[in-house]
Amino acid sequence: QQQQQQQHRFLTSKFQVGSAKSDRINFSLSQKVFHSGDVPKEVLESKKLVQKKKQSNILGTEPQEWNQSTIADPRIQKDVRKDLKHQLLKVRAGLMDERTVKASKLQTEKRIAEHQKFVVAMTGKGPIGKLTGEWFNPVEERGLAKHCVEDKWPDWDASTTNQTKEDIKQAEAVATQRDERRARSHSASNSAKLKNVTYDNPERAITKMNHEVRKKKIEHQDLKEQFKRELQVEFPQASEERLQAMSKRLLDEKLLADEKMNKFPVQNECFRPDLSLTTINRRYKEYHHPGLWAWSPQEERYCWSCCLNFGEDSRGCEYRIKNPDAWCTLGFERSGASGVASTR
Repeated sequence: QQQQQQQHRFLTSKFQVGSAKSDRINFSLSQKVFHSGDVPKEVLESKKLVQKKKQSNILGTEPQEWNQSTIADPRIQKDVRKDLKHQLLKVRAGLMDERTVKASKLQTEKRIAEHQKFVVAMTGKGPIGKLTGEWFNPVEERGLAKHCVEDKWPDWDASTTNQTKEDIKQAEAVATQRDERRARSHSASNSAKLKNVTYDNPERAITKMNHEVRKKKIEHQDLKEQFKRELQVEFPQASEERLQAMSKRLLDEKLLADEKMNKFPVQNECFRPDLSLTTINRRYKEYHHPGLWAWSPQEERYCWSCCLNFGEDSRGCEYRIKNPDAWCTLGFERSGASGVASTR
């Protein structure tokens, strides 16, 4: 009987926080009241489902829920269709960011928006993504555009009115300034500085150009008539206006060719630049041993393990090509090894 009592395990009371069988009243904050195994399975699943629904599906990675609506008329209810490309652009711009910290009670929304407009107007940066998550008018309502740090700095006057006393006074000052400038430019001192001999006004320049064109027509009339006769043989159905235009074009081309011959009398001379001065190949080979300089038991002496060369300062058996003019694409830390291409 004693052996049977020893083998049988009797039920023991389980310790739980707040139990009447415990002799303790105060417990630490890390002490759990209930064990995770005491919570029912359906309660855990409901809790996980609620926590998952609280997380917003901004990127659209989660599967969409089943739409239980039976309304087929789009005028009453439209289906929610998301354009993934536009949504990702909004995410990248910061338009869909969520607030993780609650707004301060000391600063109201109106005061924060006013401060954002002030910062945008001062720095010129924004207003999308950087300071806010939406578009708004960055014009400062307190008249920042009309005030400047230094009075001598020219600044753009954003005022659009012209009826106030200040606007009329400013307009009169501008008109007076322009009259003074006009009188100063037409004064006798400036007229004496103008060289009327070398200056050609538009009327005189047009007259000179027409005279040169008329002179060229008279001098080369015979050559133009010859071109016209040859073109009439080649194009018998052409009109008089077309023959005149074609002969004029050929005459201009001949005059340009003659002027080029006078400037460049040498026909077979090549005026191309010498590229050998600027496209010099500065690449060179650098020989090295890929093996180790160590003791060889077979040779009973020191040698290179790659080619068994017995000279420590001997020429390497492999080489790498170094180009000092190559582009460095390895980064700032590895810039010393730029332009190296190994070949075997």
